[in-house]
Amino acid sequence: DFGRDIFRRLLAGGRMTMTIGAISVIISTTIGIFVGGIAGYYGGKVDNLLMRLTEIVSSIPFLPFAIILSAVLGSKITEAQRISLIMVILGILTWPPLARLVRGQVLAEREQEFIIAAKEAGIIFRYILPNVITVIIVNATLDFATCMLTESSLSFLGFGVVEPNPTWGNMLNTAKSSKVIGELWWRWVFPSISLG
Repeated sequence: DFGRDIFRRLLAGGRMTMTIGAISVIISTTIGIFVGGIAGYYGGKVDNLLMRLTEIVSSIPFLPFAIILSAVLGSKITEAQRISLIMVILGILTWPPLARLVRGQVLAEREQEFIIAAKEAGIIFRYILPNVITVIIVNATLDFATCMLTESSLSFLGFGVVEPNPTWGNMLNTAKSSKVIGELWWRWVFPSISLG
């Protein structure tokens, strides 16, 4: 519509989409490791309490929550605050699966003989977490892709990052008319391929 360079917008939109995804994953991974590690290591009432908290957080549906929050805040916040809010909400609401995974791995690791023999402070970070790190890395990688798709979904629906800031989702949002889909295919094909 404005004669914008699609390639440059695709690169800038990828930077924005990936930044939101990466920071969200850092937040959720930190919370998930902390909650899952504490729950798995201490067990008992602490484990029970933290797992109930995990279930409560995992029962909150992200997309409706983000849409309602975006509609309520609307024009009261700046674009930078909106982007920060999306990253924080994504991070806070996506940690429960990782916490359950870490908890299960820590429960298995704490019964190993070398863990039982070690009687020092910081055992969870020095001995247990290094043995669980492969599971954390795989999960964080998958969460990164999920967070990118979630951000793109919000932007596509008009509740995420808005124009003129590019993201892959709002590039697809501006290309949803039948004229663009039929005649101006380059406006939607390349953001779709990037998301794919």
